[in-house]
Amino acid sequence: ASDGQITVNQNNPTVTLGSNTTFPTGHVLQTKHAQQTTYSPVNTITASTNPGILYGTGSGNRTYGLAQTITITPSATSSKLYCMGRVGFTNFTGRSTGAHGVIITLNDTSSIDDSDFPWYAETTFAANSVYWPPALILGMFSPNSTSQQTIRLRPFNYRESGTSDVNYRNNDLIVMEIAG
Repeated sequence: ASDGQITVNQNNPTVTLGSNTTFPTGHVLQTKHAQQTTYSPVNTITASTNPGILYGTGSGNRTYGLAQTITITPSATSSKLYCMGRVGFTNFTGRSTGAHGVIITLNDTSSIDDSDFPWYAETTFAANSVYWPPALILGMFSPNSTSQQTIRLRPFNYRESGTSDVNYRNNDLIVMEIAG
């Protein structure tokens, strides 16, 4: 950091920086983490009939759950928000056609969506009793704002027709503000 006005409070693990403090591009300014580390509860997403296109993904027929939420306030409009998510899937019911996956949303208006319908068709990959591997997703947002931002990790159940349940547990969401 450069400013010449860095104050460190020895009794409290905080650092106060002067108003003109700047960090070089690419430095991590803050990190937040949310997680579910227990095997219970098992969270279930039951497919809905044609839920439409949500969260700026461009993909329909997805019913979303909510694994984690983090709020973060960027310190500069040039900051980037680097997001990493992991969802541990478990056994599903009612497999026929369809898929499952995970996205990360920014204020539920835009998303990091790394593929359209991963694991499609699920019955091609495994029988109904399979325990699926965790899904990992990462990407970056440029909110161009110093207002509070809400980042959500959202697993989904994709169905063209019929019903099914997607079960998940053990999940993480990490958000890092990177100097732009």
